[in-house]
Amino acid sequence: MKLALAVLVYVLIGVVLGAGIMLTVAGKPWFLIAAVIAYVVAFGKIGCMTH
Repeated sequence: MKLALAVLVYVLIGVVLGAGIMLTVAGKPWFLIAAVIAYVVAFGKIGCMTH
């Protein structure tokens, strides 16, 4: 179950970053900036936790 959820989150992050890149090309970089900040915060919080 955790693997399926991880794959789903990974695909969702890819879609959000892809949409951000498309909007940046159209002249609206705010979505990409917000997506990158959210990705870095989530990666830092989830990826660097110790059990």
